[in-house]
Amino acid sequence: EGWLHGDLRPANLLVKDGRLHAVIDFGTLSIGLPDAEHSPVFDLPPQARTAYRASLALDDTTWSRARGWALAVAAMGIPYYWETLPDFAAECVTRLRNVLADAGVGSTAAGSPPGGA
Repeated sequence: EGWLHGDLRPANLLVKDGRLHAVIDFGTLSIGLPDAEHSPVFDLPPQARTAYRASLALDDTTWSRARGWALAVAAMGIPYYWETLPDFAAECVTRLRNVLADAGVGSTAAGSPPGGA
């Protein structure tokens, strides 16, 4: 177990000159298994996910748990933010599609939130 940021998504990573400069928003800081910290990789395209996993040599168990965390965030975020934060709900729809694709499940019929991407 270790410290978990809990929300390592692109909006919380500040980049300067092409390098990570700061991490912000520690509102979900907790202690737990580090697998959850890998879940934001499911916001990335398949090639980036593959490169990420290979560069860290993540085993199947860690990868499955990270995928589970990503699924949980997406499944909760879509209905919760559908009307209030449609852009975030759209990110959750994309994440859900990526999680399902990574697991070998066919495409989803999920729509787009009002005003969302």
